Amino acid sequence: MTLQTILNHPIFNQVILWTVLGLGVGVVAKLLIPGSEAMGWIRTILLGLAGSFIGNFLAPRLFHWPTYTSFSWQGIAIGIAGAAILVVVNRIVTRS
Repeated sequence: MTLQTILNHPIFNQVILWTVLGLGVGVVAKLLIPGSEAMGWIRTILLGLAGSFIGNFLAPRLFHWPTYTSFSWQGIAIGIAGAAILVVVNRIVTRS
């Protein structure tokens, strides 16, 4: 398998998009909830991805909200809200 084949593969493109979305959502959530968390980039991406999952998958099912795609402005806003909740939970758990 060549590098060109890997880079053009749809799954690779989705992984890159989700990583960028997770990083963006995680950074915005950390900016909205000020504090001195010593989180690296990997943890920020994971926090953003988990926040997007909470906001876009669990919240509509728990609260009977409409379902949005993760890459719509509503989906990103809900993902940021989910990630902000996780920043607070992270602060409580790590006591930072």
